[in-house]
Amino acid sequence: MNDNELNKREVMQHLMQYNEQELFYREYAALQTDEKALNLFLNQYNSHDLWEKRIYINGMLPNDHEVFAPETAMWDNQDDIYIEKYCRFMPRLAAVHDYFEIIYVVENAMDIDLGEKSIPLKSGDVCFISPGIRHSPLVMEKTIALQMIVRKSTFHQEFFRCLTGNSVISDFFLNALYLQNHGSVLVFHMNSDEEIKSIFFTIYQENYNKNARYQIIINSFFEILLCHLLRCDSSNTEIKQICQGADSRITQILQCIENNCKRITITDLSQQFHLSRPYLSKYITSKTGKSFSAILQEIRLEKARNMLCSSNLRVEDIADAVGYHNVEHFIRLFKHKYYKTPNQFRKSK
Repeated sequence: MNDNELNKREVMQHLMQYNEQELFYREYAALQTDEKALNLFLNQYNSHDLWEKRIYINGMLPNDHEVFAPETAMWDNQDDIYIEKYCRFMPRLAAVHDYFEIIYVVENAMDIDLGEKSIPLKSGDVCFISPGIRHSPLVMEKTIALQMIVRKSTFHQEFFRCLTGNSVISDFFLNALYLQNHGSVLVFHMNSDEEIKSIFFTIYQENYNKNARYQIIINSFFEILLCHLLRCDSSNTEIKQICQGADSRITQILQCIENNCKRITITDLSQQFHLSRPYLSKYITSKTGKSFSAILQEIRLEKARNMLCSSNLRVEDIADAVGYHNVEHFIRLFKHKYYKTPNQFRKSK
C-alpha cells in the first residue's frame, strides 16, 4: 500500500475533509450577496474546466443545460459503478439521468426535491432513484452522504441475479428497467446499520484506490449490498411514486415474461391475462416503448450473459436454457447486443 492509498479506517475522516468541489461551492455560496466579487471569482474558471472537475452551477453548464443526462457524462471508462461524496454547499440544481442513482446518508440528514414532493433522508437511509426522474438534492453543511451511480445494464444483470422474487422491490426495479414515464424512488430506512455502512465504505475505498481488479470487487460488494437490503423489513421500506397512473397489470405482464422467458409466447400471455393478441401487443408497446419480442429477447440475452459469468455451462446449454434452440442464431443475437461472441464475452470476464 502506498502513501496515497486510502485505508478503510480512514474513509470517514477522508469524507469529512473538504474536497476541491466543496471548497469551490463554499466560496461560491459565500459570494452570492456580492455580485462584483462573485464575478471576479467565476472569471478564474471556464465551463469546460468546471465540467471536467464535476462542478455544476447555474449559467456555466455546457449549453446552459440544467440537467446532465447520459451515462457518458459520468463515465469515461468501462466501469459499471462509480461512487463519490455528495458535495456540501452544492447549489440546488435539477438533474435527470439515464442510470440508477443510489444515495447513502452516512451522517446527519439531507432532502431530495422531486418537484411536488420532497423526500427527507436521515442517517443510515439508502435511497434508489430510478432513471428519468428529475430531482435536486439538498445536502446540509454537516451532512456526509455518498452518491453511487450504476449503469442500467449493470442493474439489469444484478436484477436477474438476486432481485427477482421479492414483490415490492422486484416491482420497483422491473418497472424502472422497462417502463416508459415510470418514476419512483425506493428508500430503505436502515437505522445506521453498521454492515451497510461497512459495505459502502469498502466500495468507496476500492473506487478511490483503484487497485488491480477493483471493479470486480466493487461489483461483488454491490451484489452483497442488494442482498442485505432485501433482508430489510417491509415496514422499513417505502416507495415514493412520482409519476401518476401506475399500472399494476403491466408489472404483472413483465414478471410473467421474465419468469417464463424460455417458452413464453404472446399467445400464452394473451390467454393468461384474458386479452386479445392485437390489444396486448399494442398495450405492451405503449407502456414500454418496446414490442413483446424485443422485451423477450432482452430478458433472454441478459439471463444468458449472467449465466456466462456465473457458470461453466456450455454455450449450447445456455442458449437452450434461455429459449434459443438454434445456437448459431443465439450467438448472432448475443454478438449484436454485446459486440462479442458468448465465448469471447466469457473470456473477457
